[in-house]
Amino acid sequence: MSSFQNVSNEEVVPSKAMYALQGGHAVAEALESVADVLPVPFLKQFVQVAIKVLEVLRPEATVVEKNVKDLQGRIYHLTLVVVNTVPVGANTSVDLQERIKDTGSLLDEILVDVNKIKEQKKWLLLFFRNINQEVLDRCAERLTVALEQFDVASQLRVEDLLEKIQLDYSTFAAQLNRIEEAVNNSREPHHAPTTFARQDMPPPHRVFLGRDSLVEEIAGLLITESTSRVCITGAGGMGKTSVALAVVRSAVIQAAFPKDYIFWVPCVEAKSADLFRRILYAQLRVTAQSYDSLDPLIAELDTSNKRRLILLDNLETPWFSDYVPDRGKVRDIVGRLAALPNIALLVTMTSGVAPGTAGIQWQHRSLKTLDANSARDAFKSNYRNETGMDEPELDTLLDETHIDALLSSVGRIPLAITLLAVGGGRLRSPPEDMLREWQKTGTAMISVDDMAQCMDNTIKLSMGRVLKSNADALTLLAILSMLPAGTTGHNLGWWAPNIVHLPAIGALRSAALVEQGSGPLASSRIFVRPTIQSYMACNDRISMDVQKQVHAACHRFVLDHKSVPDEAKFKDDLKSLASEETNIQGLLMQIEGQTLGGADAIDALIAFAMYQSWTKPSTVVAERALSVAMSTYTASQAARHSVAILDAAARRVAQAHQCLGKTSLRLDRYDDACLNFEQGRALFKSLPGGADRVRVGECTMDLAETWMYMLGVDESALVSLVEEANADLSHDGDNQYCLARGMLGLGHLRWWQNDDLVALQILSSAKGIFEQLGTSQDNRLSVAQCLRHMARSHAYLEQYDQALVIIKESLANAEQAGDPLLISDNVHSISIHLAVLKLHEEALDMLDRCLPLARAVGNPLGIAQGLELLGYNCAAKRNVKSARLAYDGARDGFSKIHSLVGTQGVRRCSTNFKKLEALNETDSDIFSSLAKPVPLY
Repeated sequence: MSSFQNVSNEEVVPSKAMYALQGGHAVAEALESVADVLPVPFLKQFVQVAIKVLEVLRPEATVVEKNVKDLQGRIYHLTLVVVNTVPVGANTSVDLQERIKDTGSLLDEILVDVNKIKEQKKWLLLFFRNINQEVLDRCAERLTVALEQFDVASQLRVEDLLEKIQLDYSTFAAQLNRIEEAVNNSREPHHAPTTFARQDMPPPHRVFLGRDSLVEEIAGLLITESTSRVCITGAGGMGKTSVALAVVRSAVIQAAFPKDYIFWVPCVEAKSADLFRRILYAQLRVTAQSYDSLDPLIAELDTSNKRRLILLDNLETPWFSDYVPDRGKVRDIVGRLAALPNIALLVTMTSGVAPGTAGIQWQHRSLKTLDANSARDAFKSNYRNETGMDEPELDTLLDETHIDALLSSVGRIPLAITLLAVGGGRLRSPPEDMLREWQKTGTAMISVDDMAQCMDNTIKLSMGRVLKSNADALTLLAILSMLPAGTTGHNLGWWAPNIVHLPAIGALRSAALVEQGSGPLASSRIFVRPTIQSYMACNDRISMDVQKQVHAACHRFVLDHKSVPDEAKFKDDLKSLASEETNIQGLLMQIEGQTLGGADAIDALIAFAMYQSWTKPSTVVAERALSVAMSTYTASQAARHSVAILDAAARRVAQAHQCLGKTSLRLDRYDDACLNFEQGRALFKSLPGGADRVRVGECTMDLAETWMYMLGVDESALVSLVEEANADLSHDGDNQYCLARGMLGLGHLRWWQNDDLVALQILSSAKGIFEQLGTSQDNRLSVAQCLRHMARSHAYLEQYDQALVIIKESLANAEQAGDPLLISDNVHSISIHLAVLKLHEEALDMLDRCLPLARAVGNPLGIAQGLELLGYNCAAKRNVKSARLAYDGARDGFSKIHSLVGTQGVRRCSTNFKKLEALNETDSDIFSSLAKPVPLY
């Protein structure tokens, strides 16, 4: 018997296992950790009984101590052998189940016997020593017999058994942790990724003085529900954001709100109500199918009892939007957030009053200037940080009287103090010289009561200094002030092509008028401070020439990165547009009619709306594109322009309709999609310069695809529609690409009709044409689409081995093409095929990738389906705990999808969850009784 000597020996030779037994509680904890991840419920019960016996047998100073140690070692050995005998994640035979249950009953009997001995008084233990020894010997003999039932495993040494079990179950536990993390991330809205740029909360100000009591007061208001709507107002540069950041990082707030439930929302980029919504979704990490409505975000926040703190920083940008209709929408958004009882709101605004929102009782705190001592200390600290001078040298340069005079002249505003200290520190300029330079500008300082004008003069001083050092710097400042998200050094060439960048950036940074992120200039973002951005936007400080240049640069950037999925540069173009998405949308949404760029502006609007249809669909930009295009076309008709001009204007309206149709289709708004495809198709047919049959065919095929998603479609009408589309696409026999696109549509139709063998023939021919075309077209997406439909046909024919090979090839092409939705769909399909083929471990690995992809494209249905498939595979692996977690998460996801698909999903997941929840012992039929995920193609 492994490392234990025969019981008749006087001494027991110690082993690694025996040394481990000396830990007592440590042994029990080790076995408990194993029990938590055991896939078989009755095995966990067995281990728990063994732990109880080991605890009762803890050696104490008794006359039977040696016998107790030996018995304890045997039980420990037996427990390890039994646990090792059960295969991890696999089926357990009925015979093995019965043997383990019998052994568990034996341990129960031993527990009763040993308890009787332990209950005896010490003198009784001595008196009945022989009797007690006989009891323990009989227990040992029964354990020997029990071990013989597991004779194969018992040949392993105890220490080897322990090492093997730890290795097996650590791997199993790691998988369980991975699955739990996937489910929790999917169910936790604040871990969801997004295609919109999410920003980290900025660090606290390095020098923060004179506001401690205010920070404590605001923190106290926020943790009390009745006073948890706080607004901090003040002039630009007064330090509102610094105070707010100090509040959210205070010990009081950190204790009241978990770290993951404190959110910073930078509203300075929200030039419209739509951008405001998008930024909220991004910063609060909530996954939704579209940014067009606030309902999914409100629903996510409302379903949790956990309190959240939301900091709406620089709310004045959307609140006082130049587009008047947006103001009401912004007020509604803030009102809906404030109406949630579990939300604490902290707002900063460059204003003299709190936002007037019906039903919100704001706790208004208006920031005042710093007191003289705090202002002086702040100036000296910033100056010292910039120069690195030691205290004696600093004291000789900085006379406190002159400091006080200088700071009084700028109103003791925190930002002004920082600008002066940083600028003066870099030049080692004493405060008296800085004051004389200020006075040379000819600007008379106003009273402290007029904070806005005081801030203006502070910025003018810095700008005057910049103008002297670099003539291009102020032009660059004006350009950057029009880009709410800033830009990278690499893209600066687009926005400011006529400026030598490095000297201008250096001058602006030296005056603290712009900031630069970490890393190399090419990849780091350069941005203007919000207060300075606000200053530049007022009183026509940005010339019309600069405004036209920036808008023209925006249009050029979009049109230069305009491509379709079958072009080789499509993938790179998506990345480029994503890097400037906030700036582009903010600028394009200012376009109305022929203003700000004419035809290029409208083309850029349509191209950008199409980009969003591929990444994160939203109808806002698409609807604006259609509105502007129609307005321009109507004006051209009224002016009786030439046929060429009318044809171009009508074509843009048709393209805008098609773009809005594609966006609506992605959002499952089938009626809207049909309407726009029909209108676009009609316009392409009746263009003043003659019909564009290729575009007619594309619109018609889009319309046919939409019909395939709708219930109650007339099949004969659908067939006629696809044949009409194919005729238009293939009318030019020399255009092989369009011919193949028509065949792709026909193949899709045959798949929809369950005519899979014909579908496979057509799709295979179309794929061959796409692959044989020249290098001018990449065609990866069309090839991927052909392969996807071919895989689905094989799946319908229950040829899952072939389907798996083909769908993997489709994924490879989709990844090269860069289409995020097709990538997500294909990864999900691979997971399904693997599950059907009972390759559950591989399916679980693929689902690790599937769920994040579904979240990235904003696909709640894909997330729910992925979690359901995760539960199904976990159940197949007898990982009951993870299966329950996954089905619970899937059920929650389906409940938010208000359609027949969502209702059916909730029903399937609820049924499966109940079956797994009622499982107390291994049921060999439990997996086969589970409702399968749908669809299986």
